[in-house]
Amino acid sequence: MKKVLLLAIMFAATVCNAQVVLWNGDDKELGSDGGFWNRADPTVVEEDGNKCLKVTLKANPGGWDKEHCNAALPLGDVDFKGLRRMTLRMKMGVAHNVLVKLVKEGDGGYSTGRLFWLGNTDDWNILTFEFGAGPDNDKITDAGNTVLEIWPFEDGGDALNNVGQTIYIDDIKVEGPMVNGMGVRTVADNSLTGDVVVTGVIGKGSYQNTWSGDWHPETYDDYALLAAKLSANAETLDVRGAGRWDEDWDVIRAKCPDIKIILSDDDVTGIEAIENNKSDKDVYYNLAGQRVLKPSKGLYIVNGRKIMLK
Repeated sequence: MKKVLLLAIMFAATVCNAQVVLWNGDDKELGSDGGFWNRADPTVVEEDGNKCLKVTLKANPGGWDKEHCNAALPLGDVDFKGLRRMTLRMKMGVAHNVLVKLVKEGDGGYSTGRLFWLGNTDDWNILTFEFGAGPDNDKITDAGNTVLEIWPFEDGGDALNNVGQTIYIDDIKVEGPMVNGMGVRTVADNSLTGDVVVTGVIGKGSYQNTWSGDWHPETYDDYALLAAKLSANAETLDVRGAGRWDEDWDVIRAKCPDIKIILSDDDVTGIEAIENNKSDKDVYYNLAGQRVLKPSKGLYIVNGRKIMLK
């Protein structure tokens, strides 16, 4: 199989209450069902000022000969929330394909593995694995994914040839744009109207991935994905709570020419700003459509208009 060097995309910062974080170095115990199993001596270490997972590949003469050449994380009842793009950071001393597998609930079978080429040795790489593309029988679902396996040298002969290699892994996430706590891809086309608040991460990029024994060039464009889900009469798109890179709003503005895209708090005041001179006769609603009896600072709907109380 041809090995292809890929450029790393800019890594988005973690957004609270957004993408599904499977590992960040802090929140799971090692050597148990709550953390990485003891297959490759997993430990949490400080690396470049950040906590991350360190594993050392080793042989296991007493059992399955490659068992200790991978890092395995039980997922329990993790909900993928309609997100299908997995990313992780990895550093190791050899440039090589990295394989991820998801064990399915029931018969213990795997989703077909996804490979990504780690090309920068002794430096952090960002690896992208797209589980939304590929054959239908290869795609994952929100639930029923019981174990994530990470094979720095796939699961063939190269694994045993690299016994003793030390690998660093961090920030394993399932990410993408989200609306109301679910991946945007779960929303019907042209269904998002009015005031739309997006969390998670929004970006675009290209990569190569594998299924059915071959490489497949892939691209992702969350801006185009959002545009497909927005109704033509959507009024505002609030992305202040989303991590963003390679920003390209043209496709959204082409579909929704009157939409206001809120990138920062400064953009909100451009809607309409008033001082605290609210009338007792006015009825205030928040952006979720709920009536607010005692509005304070913030953005509200009053008499069909958006206003900002300062």
